[in-house]
Amino acid sequence: MPESDRTLRFTAPQWGAALVYSAEMRVVRWLIAGTVLCCGVAAADTYPLAITDAQRHQVEQISCRSRHALSVASIEGRRYGRGENAAATAEVHCVPHGMYRGRPIHYITQCSREHGQWSCQGEWTAITVDMDGAPLEARIEGQIAFEQADGIIRKIAHSGMFQGYPLRKVLVSPCYVHQGSERELIDVKCDGWHVIVSTWCPQSDCPRIFSLTKLGD
Repeated sequence: MPESDRTLRFTAPQWGAALVYSAEMRVVRWLIAGTVLCCGVAAADTYPLAITDAQRHQVEQISCRSRHALSVASIEGRRYGRGENAAATAEVHCVPHGMYRGRPIHYITQCSREHGQWSCQGEWTAITVDMDGAPLEARIEGQIAFEQADGIIRKIAHSGMFQGYPLRKVLVSPCYVHQGSERELIDVKCDGWHVIVSTWCPQSDCPRIFSLTKLGD
């Protein structure tokens, strides 16, 4: 097994098996600007994002205005080569469109540039969870309610140790919250850690920690 595919698994004893995403699924579903290199360019060839006014308008249109009738707040990313049309990835933040527990809610979209043209794929709704005075950004994908995502993050934070590892250390902002194909299972990914939380709890309080996996090494 390649070194990059090694994982550290922690699984709830009553289930007996860990759920672990393949390397391919991790790249597709959890693409974060600047962490995945584009088009075969080496890491040494990355540069700060350069974007023209026309391209900025294009990104704003396809990521914020056409989807939500909102303007763009920021575009942050990297380019992989020289020149304003070099391949690039960017994380696009739309302006806030609401409030959750006194803090702004906003959309975040993952976009990429090829041959001077931009396209956008994944999208999350970002809320802030108050972790005993320390704010943590939760990026929600799909139809998970804000209150449910908030509760799941707090459950992880206050669950102490899970098979020898302190769960509070897993929660490094931002955390991505996604409902899996099994609707009772919620994926939470933060800083290389993957926590699966179950909302089906016949013998314990809900939600409960199902498994903990260290992605990569």
